[in-house]
Amino acid sequence: MSYENYKTAMETAKSLRYYTTAGGRSDESLQKSEDLLGIKFSAQYRDFNKHYGYLSFFGCEIFGADPEDLEIAEGNSVACALSERRDYGLPSFLLPIYNFDDGCMAYLDHSSLNEAGEPRVVMMEYTGSGYELVKVLNEDFGDFVLHLVREAEETPDE
Repeated sequence: MSYENYKTAMETAKSLRYYTTAGGRSDESLQKSEDLLGIKFSAQYRDFNKHYGYLSFFGCEIFGADPEDLEIAEGNSVACALSERRDYGLPSFLLPIYNFDDGCMAYLDHSSLNEAGEPRVVMMEYTGSGYELVKVLNEDFGDFVLHLVREAEETPDE
């Protein structure tokens, strides 16, 4: 529910098994992503992309924004959003950030911003005729990532 939760999540993720990032994106790259999507990134998601660009740990993959590689949608919120908009009518206010691998994905919902201007995170499912809200997951990106990090911390190593 705060920028502090986002910072805690990103710092804690570094200690998790299989921690990987893409190394961050330039301001120009972020602006190009926003222009392609017609969405202004929130402070948390902008910081995430600027400093990390992508995050993977212990079976979790949080999508980053890469406007230069629009061929591969997995792990790339820009390519995934543009592909889903074109092929399935994804509403332009939704930005994919996580695939649950069960037919549902997590999206930043830019139609619902909190007091800090952060979009809530929702789970949506494509039904064949449109996108259906499964549930609201978290108030913002930081809370969502922190939840995934906490779950990974509690998962015993194999």
